[in-house]
Amino acid sequence: MAPLDLEGGTLGQRHEHYNKLLKEAISSGQPVAAFTLGDNDIENLLKIDQACHARDVDFIVSVFKCGDMLCVSRALARSPWLVTDPQYANIINSNYVHTELFPYMNTKAFIKLIKQIRLNIQDEVRAEQFYLYEKKDTDALKWLPKCSASFIEANIEKHINNLKIRTYKRLCEKTDKIFEIVLEKTYYYERARYAQVAMFLLKADVDKFLDVIEKDRSNYIPKFNDKGTTLIMKKSPKRVIDKFDRYASSIHVPTFCKYLKADEIKPFLYAQAKKDNDSNYEYYNLRNFFRYDTLKYFVKKLPKNEQFEFVKKIFIDKEIADADEEKLVAGTEQYNMRKLYVLVRTPSYIWYRFADFERAFQDITEIISKDLDNHNIVSMLTVLMSCAENNLQHIQKLIQYYLDKHRTLQSHYTLKFTTDLLDRTNIYQYDEKTWNLINELFKILKIYDEPDNVWSNTVAIIESVVVYKILHDQIVPENIQKKFSFKTLKEHGKKLNKEQKEKVFRYLYEFLINKCKPITTEQEFGDTITILSQIFELLRDWKKELTDFTLVTDKIKECVKVKSENSWKGSLLQLYKFKKSWQRHMFEESVIMNPCEEVCLNALKHDPLLLERQSNDVQSLRCNDAVSLRRLLAKLRIYWPQSLATQWVDAYMENLNKTDGHKATIRGLCTSLSQKQVLELIDKYKPNQAKIDWSAVDDRILSIQRFIAKNMHIARPQPVPESILFFARGDYLQYALPSLLAIFYNLSIMESKKYIPKLLDAPVSVQKHGIRLAYKKLDHETLKKIFFDCWKASKNVSIRAIIFQFTFELLCNQKDSGNAVGLWELTELFIDNLTFEEDKKIYELMSRVEQVPRHVRAKYLVKTYDFMKKLTQKVKEEDRDNYKRLTAQLAEYSRQIMEDIPPEFIKDLIQEFVDKDFFGFEDNFGSVHGIISVISAYILTAKNENLQAEKYEKVFVPIMKRAFEKWSEKKDGSFIIRSNFQCLLSQLSDDLRDFVVENKLLWPIKMFLDIKRELEKSISISENYMMLTKWKLTATIAQLAEKPYSEDKNWADITAEIAPEFGKICLDYLKEDVKTHFPCIYRLYSKALNTQLQLISEESNKIIIYKCFLAENDFIEGYLTAIETSKDAYSYNKDTYADLWNQISEHPSVEIKMHYYYNSKNDYDGCCY
Repeated sequence: MAPLDLEGGTLGQRHEHYNKLLKEAISSGQPVAAFTLGDNDIENLLKIDQACHARDVDFIVSVFKCGDMLCVSRALARSPWLVTDPQYANIINSNYVHTELFPYMNTKAFIKLIKQIRLNIQDEVRAEQFYLYEKKDTDALKWLPKCSASFIEANIEKHINNLKIRTYKRLCEKTDKIFEIVLEKTYYYERARYAQVAMFLLKADVDKFLDVIEKDRSNYIPKFNDKGTTLIMKKSPKRVIDKFDRYASSIHVPTFCKYLKADEIKPFLYAQAKKDNDSNYEYYNLRNFFRYDTLKYFVKKLPKNEQFEFVKKIFIDKEIADADEEKLVAGTEQYNMRKLYVLVRTPSYIWYRFADFERAFQDITEIISKDLDNHNIVSMLTVLMSCAENNLQHIQKLIQYYLDKHRTLQSHYTLKFTTDLLDRTNIYQYDEKTWNLINELFKILKIYDEPDNVWSNTVAIIESVVVYKILHDQIVPENIQKKFSFKTLKEHGKKLNKEQKEKVFRYLYEFLINKCKPITTEQEFGDTITILSQIFELLRDWKKELTDFTLVTDKIKECVKVKSENSWKGSLLQLYKFKKSWQRHMFEESVIMNPCEEVCLNALKHDPLLLERQSNDVQSLRCNDAVSLRRLLAKLRIYWPQSLATQWVDAYMENLNKTDGHKATIRGLCTSLSQKQVLELIDKYKPNQAKIDWSAVDDRILSIQRFIAKNMHIARPQPVPESILFFARGDYLQYALPSLLAIFYNLSIMESKKYIPKLLDAPVSVQKHGIRLAYKKLDHETLKKIFFDCWKASKNVSIRAIIFQFTFELLCNQKDSGNAVGLWELTELFIDNLTFEEDKKIYELMSRVEQVPRHVRAKYLVKTYDFMKKLTQKVKEEDRDNYKRLTAQLAEYSRQIMEDIPPEFIKDLIQEFVDKDFFGFEDNFGSVHGIISVISAYILTAKNENLQAEKYEKVFVPIMKRAFEKWSEKKDGSFIIRSNFQCLLSQLSDDLRDFVVENKLLWPIKMFLDIKRELEKSISISENYMMLTKWKLTATIAQLAEKPYSEDKNWADITAEIAPEFGKICLDYLKEDVKTHFPCIYRLYSKALNTQLQLISEESNKIIIYKCFLAENDFIEGYLTAIETSKDAYSYNKDTYADLWNQISEHPSVEIKMHYYYNSKNDYDGCCY
């Protein structure tokens, strides 16, 4: 039986015939036989469409598994009911799809199925099941918009960092609660963007939307357009008016002003001026509000007769400007005007825009007469242009004034005046008198003179002269024509009526068409294309149709003809693509003008015979390696299998005999041929030997083999894996890799289990890809066996590195504790089997302990640390520092999992560090601070006093005593041991907040007091005042915090509770030190206190402590300590510290005042005198 072929000349006609065949098949009522993939695409599609109409689920499921993406895509497109209809929920659910369909579908087909389900699913419960099934958060997020509102709200927070704007908008459409959650959890600088996207929620509930954005104190408010502002002003006008300081830079001011009454304008402006003058003002959105471009909308809302008087009183008259603000009574009109005047920096003459022309002319010319600089003169005259409002008498008066008074100004001022005048008035309405006046300006600017190097600055004037002359039927002067560089003059058309527009267009068209000459050279060909492009612009801008201008279309045909005859390189593409609706008038020339796939597809829709008529250009396109014809060839294969498709295949086969163009040819054949024909082509050209004999190779055959190897994967359906294995060996592997990876990655799970072992048995170069594919395709249990077998069988370092890498990734991505333990056992086996000569990637990977699941992390750390420690002794000298660094990182990380780490391991680690680095200066652990943090964490990790006492006695006390014994030892002139010990004390101090409170450990008060006693007993205060004072303050904090900590309060609440008492004790300590030592001790004490106050992050609590030093007026050192400790914070946050520093400034002591002024007003501190 002959293969089914469609009838019809065009693509549309063949579609009609297909639909007729389908209708007949459906009406026949015959059941569709079980699906088998045939070579005839139309027969396959007919069966699929018939089955979809009959809702034959078994047939459709078998299509999903067939491997031909055309059939799979058709089945998915025609069966949305499979997803939407609840009766098929037994098939379209997360369990069935992943266990019954996924293993048998190729990767591309399954991805398409999942996308189709995600697009059409309406059942929220099933969508939630798909969401929960996903292992990656990014994949799960794609299902979230289809879930229920409550489910979305419960799960959105985990996705905020990966949330794309489009997804966020869909979630907001589902539940407006998402808007609130995201704005609360995201970074402050992102909030305005998210709020902008959710602006549509404003329509639903204005107040609720504004409530959410007002919660954000960062002042990142979205921009409201005119529609948004209208909604707000209709629903909640008072809210925005009262809080205008928050919305000033976001609201659409012109629309906002429409909703204010005339009698509300002045009080509103005065109120905003008062806010901006307020030193406690929280927001800064008004900083751009007080300028003409914004205030003009408010002034225009006043009655017309009041507008100029209002701005005149405030911004023009001197009375308000010269008023003494201190003598004005708050709340009076003059006081309010003065406040507004101070904030507005707009030049006074700008406000004359609200005056009538005569008044503005009189005042501004009087101001100009006072010998202002030339720039201000032109700016003031520009204001008068706005007042003239196209009144010819006013315009004449203004031009005459300029000619009389300022004719001698430099030419660039005259040019600015003239161009501004042309912009602000309609020159084409000028009468003869007005034209003669402006013509005088043109003459001053030498517009009518011969072209020179500077005439390009007068383009706008030249265009205006050209248009004026055309409209008044006057001859355009020759010099003006020379200076007129072609433009369509579209902007000028806005000022013209219909008849005037036609005049201007006709002139420009004739101007261009007369430039077109017969084409005899390639240069003339290029020039003609440029002219035609200009004509196209003209026709488009003046809304003309190409078909009305036969001279133009004839010229295009002439260009096509001479280009084809002479093989010239000039491109006609810009003409063809200029306007899409004009392309149909160039259909016959389209292949030459724009040789591409799109044009060929267009030919199939309207007249496929065009491809035969333009066979030479089509053949060039067919052999062009840089052009893809995939969509065209797919259409030919489906709809013209017995005619055009066959012709194209024959042409491609003929091209194989040539020595070039093989890339396009092979890609064309792989796209056009059936699976059987592709396999025959592969079999014909498969290499006999893995190694290429370069001395006897046939370059043509090798080229064909190379491109078959690279491109066979684009065939539909893809060739069986055996086909690529013919090429994936020896010298041909480099060519075959794209197809090898594409074919194997696309295999179904069941096929992968069959074919991947073949890759694993191949040479190393292929085996690596087999391991990667196994990792992507197979389940964990299968992978564990494969990885174990490959590891055992291979000594190749790159293979072992890949196996270790993927095993590590599996371990890190594992969320199930049971599976994690199994993977850890395999990883442990690999680590035990590692040599010291593995790929460096393995050693780098081993240090990433933080990625390992928590329940095996401690075991992993101990094992890898032991290995890395041995490795540092065996590697080359140049690598040793790097591996020492990695080993130190592992050791430092033990702090994060201290409760899980075996105590003996930590004790050995600490002892080694103490011996070699703390006291031995060997620098084995990199940063000393890193391991000191481990010591601190180990000592503090205790759930009862006995355990803490034991750690203190066995670890800390020996370190302390040994440090005291070596207290005077130096290295390179520095007391290194003292410094290390101070670092340990500082870490213990910081860890009160960062470790003890965070992990809810035993409060170490007894240990801290013991340390204090030992320090005071063992080291002298004269050498170690800072260390002793710091620790005394730390011990005091620990004592005071013991009670609130026992009440399970967080650190912020603890420090807030103890701040007053701590401040008093700090004052007592200072008084004692001043009495015992000397007054200037306050400087050292301040440094010690400042260091310990880093434990308190809230500024309000610090201020409470600072104020305690001001408790006794006659204790000067207390005030000086408050200055020393708070001066840095005050310089950055004056408002918060204003009360404290005001209190300091009121003290009568000259000494305190000197320190106060030096630290509060040191603007000139860096100046030299």
